[in-house]
Amino acid sequence: MKKFIVLIAIAVLAVCSVAAFAGCGAQADYNVGIMQWVSHPALDQSAKGFKERLETLIFEQGKTVKFNTKNAAGDGGNASSASGVLVAKNVDMIFAIATPAVQAVSAATSDIPIVFTAVTSAKSAGLDKATNVTGATDLNDVEKQVELMYKLKPDAKKFGILYTTSEDNSTLQKDMAIAAMKARGMSDANIVTKGISESSNIESAFVYFKKENVDCIYIPTDNMLADNADTVHAVNKNTGANIPIVCGETGMSEKCGVATYGVDYYNLGVQAAEMAFEILVNGKKPSEIAVKDPVVTDADFSYNEKVAQAIGFTIPDEVKNIGKNA
Repeated sequence: MKKFIVLIAIAVLAVCSVAAFAGCGAQADYNVGIMQWVSHPALDQSAKGFKERLETLIFEQGKTVKFNTKNAAGDGGNASSASGVLVAKNVDMIFAIATPAVQAVSAATSDIPIVFTAVTSAKSAGLDKATNVTGATDLNDVEKQVELMYKLKPDAKKFGILYTTSEDNSTLQKDMAIAAMKARGMSDANIVTKGISESSNIESAFVYFKKENVDCIYIPTDNMLADNADTVHAVNKNTGANIPIVCGETGMSEKCGVATYGVDYYNLGVQAAEMAFEILVNGKKPSEIAVKDPVVTDADFSYNEKVAQAIGFTIPDEVKNIGKNA
């Protein structure tokens, strides 16, 4: 009987050693907090890319990593309290996904290293002077997006911009888009901006765009609108606006856009994981790792025939051919 009990104990210990990542009561070598602002395809992909790449890098060192994930569900109060929980647990590092998430985490600690992604500009988010923060931005090439709008509607007289007023990342890209449109000769009077504060404002925005005879709409990498991309598409159809949309990222474009130069959010998570590895394993400080911007090329272009057909829009052949030889 004693021999049987000993054999069981040995088997349990063996399982625990093999399943180090799963826990089994064992302490991980590194404990990493993840603070995600909200769940939608782009941000979820960033989290996936980060976890998979960091686990691989850590495992190659013969060590283990454990993740403690928090999701604010798009609420500032949740983000603050969840950030406080991660800080109280004294995690080795925090991965923050999206601008409001990293702002909340940065406000909670100036000591624990923070790596971010899905932040358009560290400076505009007030993070450029934080010595414990670095990361990979999702700043898409706004000028290329505006150029794409002209290719979609060569005879366009008015462009619209839809964005969330409370998101610094979205407001910044709105301003960049206005500058790019003006540089191409579009006047202030023909640039129609509509800032919204909640998803219930989406319908009135499209009613307004239709009334103003907007020819094409730009939506930045905007968390609230990405989370409501299906609603954006439905409202675009149901109000009879049927306006072609260029979105800032591919995940949103797949639901409501006709074409985009999209940033790959999984790869952004991978890039952030490699920064995290330098901090956790190689002892680098966040201030020693430069913030990185993505490089967007024609290979990142995609178009959406399904959405285009739903709103009765024909994508020009010139646009369809973008990226074929990339």
